[in-house]
Amino acid sequence: MIKKTVQYLVLLFVFVLLNSYNLHAQVIEEDSVSTEDETEQEEDIDENFSGYTDLNYWDYLRIPGFKFDTTLIPAQGFYPFGWDTITINPYKQDLKDMQDTIILQLHDTMDCLFHPPAIGDLSSTFGFRQWGRRKKFHFGVDVRMEKGDPVYAIFDGVVRVAKRSTDYGYVVLIRHYNGLETLYAHFSQLLTYPGATVRSGDIIGLSGNTGHSTGPHLHFEVRFKGEKINPNRIIYFPSGSLLDDTLIIDKGCFRHLYEVQANKLKQNRIGRYHKVHKGDTIATIAYEYGISVNRLARLNGISPKSKLRPGRKIRIR
Repeated sequence: MIKKTVQYLVLLFVFVLLNSYNLHAQVIEEDSVSTEDETEQEEDIDENFSGYTDLNYWDYLRIPGFKFDTTLIPAQGFYPFGWDTITINPYKQDLKDMQDTIILQLHDTMDCLFHPPAIGDLSSTFGFRQWGRRKKFHFGVDVRMEKGDPVYAIFDGVVRVAKRSTDYGYVVLIRHYNGLETLYAHFSQLLTYPGATVRSGDIIGLSGNTGHSTGPHLHFEVRFKGEKINPNRIIYFPSGSLLDDTLIIDKGCFRHLYEVQANKLKQNRIGRYHKVHKGDTIATIAYEYGISVNRLARLNGISPKSKLRPGRKIRIR
């Protein structure tokens, strides 16, 4: 009898102990496991916050329910072409022989202010520069910067383009109320979006090395109806100051386009093939003719790492 009682008590103790353990395990499991909705929400927040993906990126930056009011489009008198938020130059205007002279007000004490686009020395200026064996025209200025340095809107305006492109990397183009458009390229991160109203001195992104770039810097352009104007006509970059309160635009602003056209004709007269010499590689030939390694490899149907036999002819254009 005593033996059966002891067995009964032991079994009862084990039963209570097991139930207590299961109950404790269930409580821990409920506290530690997130619901499916919570997990997805956390992943979305992390992905959008990086700024390196277009997936819902603008929804993270701009006010919920944002809708651009087309009555806010700046300088519509100069641009009766609509409002394109994708194409950097949708206008296709040839201003080399423009007959008019236009005076733009760049600065006044009331509501037309100025801020330099970035703080730094110029590493490359507007004009031709040597690229391998070719001369290539550089349509802006490059400002030396560290990755993550702020980049500023120079005048008040509205962002027309903010996206990632093959050449410019992360790029922003702003239409200003004074009639100019300015382009800022190679950002590491965008801090604005198409349709955003910006004031002079607003930070629109962080400098970087995206697109066709050899190091962190800001590539900066000034445009009128899509055609580039030398930024040095507007800004004195050593001090970051505005040269004049007004800008006179006439055909003289676009004289460089004749030089670009003449250079293209000259390049077209260069032979289409390169004869491989001992020691030549795809990389050295690409650099010599100012084209990319991948493009040279595609033109010849070979790998960028292919070894070249002396005497072989390599197509270069």
